[in-house]
Amino acid sequence: MTAQKISRNYQDISLSKVLEDLNNASDKTIYFIYDELEDFTVTTSFKDLAIRDAVRQVVGFYPMKITYDKERIFVECTQKENTKVIGRVINQEGQPIEFANISLYSDTNLLNREKSSTKNSISNEQDNAVMAGVFINGSVSNENGDFVIPCDAKRVTIKVTCVGYKTVMRSVSVGEIGTITMRPETYAINGVVIKGEIPQYKMADGGLSVDVQHSLLHDIGSAEELLGMIPMVQSKDGKYEVLAKGEPEIYINNKKVRNLSDLKQLKSVDIKSVDVITAPGAKYNAEVNAVIRIKTLKPQGDGLSVMATSQTWRNNKWNTYDDLTLKYRTGGLEAFATVALDWGRYSSDQDLKQELHIKKDLFDVDAFAPVRSRWAGIHYQAGVSYDFSADHSVGLSFASQHLLSQHYNCDMTQHYLKNGAFYGDILLKTDDDEKSRPIWELNTYYLGKVGKMGIDLNATVLRRETEENFKQEESSNELGNRPITTQNKEKRTMVAGKLILTYPVWKGVLSVGSEATSTQSHGSNVTLENIIPEADNEMKEKNIAGFAEYQLPVNCQLSTFNFTVGLRYEHVATDYSSFGIWQSEPSRNYNDWFPNLSLAWQKGKWGAQLSYSKRITRPPYGMLSSAIVYDSRMFYEGGNPLLRPSVRQSIDLNMTYSWLNFTAGYTHEHDLFTHIGQVYDEEKEIGIFRMQNFDHQNRVYATLVASPKFGWWQPTATLHYYQQMFDAEAYGVNMKLNKPEFSFSLLNWFVINPTTKALLQASYTGSNHWAFMYRNSNFIMNARIQKTFWNGHLTAAVYANDIFRTNRNKLTTYYAIGSTAQDGYNYSQQIGLTLSYNFNVTGSKYKGTGAGNDEKNRL
Repeated sequence: MTAQKISRNYQDISLSKVLEDLNNASDKTIYFIYDELEDFTVTTSFKDLAIRDAVRQVVGFYPMKITYDKERIFVECTQKENTKVIGRVINQEGQPIEFANISLYSDTNLLNREKSSTKNSISNEQDNAVMAGVFINGSVSNENGDFVIPCDAKRVTIKVTCVGYKTVMRSVSVGEIGTITMRPETYAINGVVIKGEIPQYKMADGGLSVDVQHSLLHDIGSAEELLGMIPMVQSKDGKYEVLAKGEPEIYINNKKVRNLSDLKQLKSVDIKSVDVITAPGAKYNAEVNAVIRIKTLKPQGDGLSVMATSQTWRNNKWNTYDDLTLKYRTGGLEAFATVALDWGRYSSDQDLKQELHIKKDLFDVDAFAPVRSRWAGIHYQAGVSYDFSADHSVGLSFASQHLLSQHYNCDMTQHYLKNGAFYGDILLKTDDDEKSRPIWELNTYYLGKVGKMGIDLNATVLRRETEENFKQEESSNELGNRPITTQNKEKRTMVAGKLILTYPVWKGVLSVGSEATSTQSHGSNVTLENIIPEADNEMKEKNIAGFAEYQLPVNCQLSTFNFTVGLRYEHVATDYSSFGIWQSEPSRNYNDWFPNLSLAWQKGKWGAQLSYSKRITRPPYGMLSSAIVYDSRMFYEGGNPLLRPSVRQSIDLNMTYSWLNFTAGYTHEHDLFTHIGQVYDEEKEIGIFRMQNFDHQNRVYATLVASPKFGWWQPTATLHYYQQMFDAEAYGVNMKLNKPEFSFSLLNWFVINPTTKALLQASYTGSNHWAFMYRNSNFIMNARIQKTFWNGHLTAAVYANDIFRTNRNKLTTYYAIGSTAQDGYNYSQQIGLTLSYNFNVTGSKYKGTGAGNDEKNRL
């Protein structure tokens, strides 16, 4: 019988995952403890090796014992310490150094003496320090420069040596120690030049993976700041968008981010990589446009850890954000608690020009709306998790927020012309106070493995309640005075559960599961003066989904192919009532199938992926309300209970080569819903803005990202193209609205020294059309300088955003009865300071993903 031959190409992959892959590819069974080997990474490639030789090659120089017993292979870490020294060795150009010798010695603290000595005396001093300490353990760096050394001490002296480089010595705390940079010796061997690149971009299932741990972004501050610098991700006004895909779902270690303050609390030094998924698979709710998955470094050590952040900035007002996280770990138990105080102000100046055609009259309105709001709130979060073993983990978390105060104010001046003649001036004063109401969320999970079957079970209970009191006063010499007093109340609850089972089938992995959500939403709108109609709506919705997805890796010589095929079915039943009476038209049932298919290829620094997916967008509950909002005497704003979901089908191509990435795609969206202006009351000559469905919209897009490195200058350039094909003329607009968008951004990082770096960021977006809107061009420039202290425990950053005050929101919306031109500025010009302190920080062991995540977004 001919021995089975295996070819593989691994790039910075966990040893546990590598052994899993080899186990699936071989007729022999490989036994190992997953958590024990997860920290050890593998970067290697081989061709036509027997399974025994393949296992030996991936294990490399790691402290492993390999035992062969007929059809079984046992891999065991010979050093059982709970903690490890984990790091990476690179040269001055940022390239990995392979076969560097790393030695650990008991910490002698002799390295802190006589730092002003000459280079030779420093080298002697270091050697003496090592001689004074006791050797503990050692290892050799792999092809990616990574090393993992088990060690039960709390602090050690590490010595790194390699031919042609100066010896590096430092005193470190056991755990993640980051990157060690080696400098060439003056007597390096002539003619020997070490060259190489670590791929910054790799293929991920349905998208792109960005290496953060080994990049300049690893100590940028918080995950909130980091995401805005990830290729294909845009940050604006506290929200994120994936280019051409819209707002994504964000996960931290598979746990859904439901409050963006979670991103403030996660520090970038704890992040390993960020995946930007533009073609989500069947595991995700069919409403998901795109996904951002943040993967953190595995926690090391037990005990108490403290994380604290303080951010202060000023635009036209002062704002502050402060948070404190305490975490305690011992054995398999972890408990954490976070409290955050958010105190801020928002300002916006809006110039509006509106045209309204009703009956035979033409109204022209010039308005100026200075919006001012302020708020203060406290966010709480606490949780506990316990790992019974490597195969069984449970957890529970609770999050809540308390609104201390919130006030909104706008004094809008309006100048009206009717058929070209003066009609009247109006001053509309609006004050809105929001009362504090219960907002909380409870999550629990079980993550386990029985035999070869993986089990991922999550459950969520969510409640949100709001109450707003609008007081408006209209003053006009020509049109008279009147008050408008409105009270809005909303109460929404959701219960959801999600189960995913995974099992190896043939040479791949099959995932099957189900997700169920039950939602109840009640809203009322009461106006004392009866100027706008009252509303009292209740909506009950049940969503039951089942899905299956199969992933098959195929290795061919030094290339790796990965096939993914998935199918999701969703049944949605909605009951809609108005003033307690069931309404047949908006009460609907939907039964939809959502397939996805992708083929990915990876070979060294090269990667490519072609994917197809079908997704859906269900209207948020606020859009389905029949409540009316009073904008002005001639314009109202409201929801539409008859809105239908929009369904889109996309084809995407993604290609990578080291620091280059290219993405292109096409999307067809059926039943697109967007804002439109319509006649509300012809006799009183009043218009209304509301959402409405339109037959379809097609769009094409392409993005090119380049992130080369030139020593101390490391830029990232992004060029983006986007264009809609939308027949606006068919809906009463007297022009074509298909102008493409071209945008360009450039992030310039300047490495001043190992603890100091600076950023200059510029972004330009050309004028373009979207749906019925013409969006004017936009430019913004930001700058930042940051420095770390106390071995990275303290980070200080000073930043300036929108330096030239050019980040304006200028657009024109066209509709059959007129148009609205808006020129607004949100006071994005600001300067700020961020301080972050981390003590004994460890990543969270909480592994829950939550359930009903897209339903939460609709709520």
